[in-house]
Amino acid sequence: MNFLHLKESDLKKNTLLLIDNQVIFHPSISPNGIPDFTNYLGKNFILIIDRNILTQLILLLKKGQLKNDFSRKIISSLMFWAQINNIAITSGLALSEYASTKQSNDDASFENNMFKTAFDYYDMKIWLDLALERRKTIPILELNNQIEYDFYKEYDHYKMHYLELIKMAQLFFNKSITLEEKFKLFHTWNYENILICKYTTIYFALLLGGRINTFKKIGCDFNKLIEKCKNQAWDLSYLSLWSTFYYFENEGDDIYLFATLDKDLKLIFKETHKEQIDVYQKLFGRRLGKQISENISQVYKERIKPEINDSQLVELIKLESNNLSVLIESMRNGM
Repeated sequence: MNFLHLKESDLKKNTLLLIDNQVIFHPSISPNGIPDFTNYLGKNFILIIDRNILTQLILLLKKGQLKNDFSRKIISSLMFWAQINNIAITSGLALSEYASTKQSNDDASFENNMFKTAFDYYDMKIWLDLALERRKTIPILELNNQIEYDFYKEYDHYKMHYLELIKMAQLFFNKSITLEEKFKLFHTWNYENILICKYTTIYFALLLGGRINTFKKIGCDFNKLIEKCKNQAWDLSYLSLWSTFYYFENEGDDIYLFATLDKDLKLIFKETHKEQIDVYQKLFGRRLGKQISENISQVYKERIKPEINDSQLVELIKLESNNLSVLIESMRNGM
């Protein structure tokens, strides 16, 4: 059995690195990126990491170093923090995103093999020393065996978010309708066609309120716009899929945390889980915000949760993509 002698000051420095940079989130434990595990003793914690974190970790394992000092400190700090606190780390969603982008399981399987091997390959002290800048490199990870995994799947959550982003892009670029009308049209369409997601609701408000710049500098390039929609759809998928895990936490012992360095994801999560806040009045002022909020409340009524199937989503994506293409083409012709 190996023993690791640690200074209390080192543990504190490592933890403060994550707290100061607000990396770890949970609606109750860490709504603002500052974890408080009071009343959660005895639970099994699982940490979901997003694609950006996994990408930097894999690069570190392959190269033995990272040019970005901040990324190196945060990634290694996260690895040490999770292991010293017996918190499992999962990269499944990040690997599914990668496999979807590549339309293949090959690269995602390679990364998963690297990821799984890393936990036994490196001593925890290596991660701590890297986090506290006592070293800047680690031994390159060498894989002896590789297993094939099946990550190439597009979740319904992703397809719905992708569809939502296409619809949002239509409304975002449509200059002929008012801000109030954009919100009412989107939420009416959302209510009539797919499941309702609180993260999407907040994201759309932040998008139209100028706090998130997803479509900035894209112009009239339809292909780039579609790629942006796909990327943002995966970001929202992390939050909505994660919400299906923590929704049932009171019925079991597993608690799912989420780690990200993405500023927009952090903002969406924080604004969604703030108590007693009207995001519309905050973004658009008291009068306009109140009007938008009232319009939206008139749209949503009690309903039986609709059954959403894959063929429906595929057809809606085709339809709304075509509508977006027509709008973008009209914008190009009007330039």
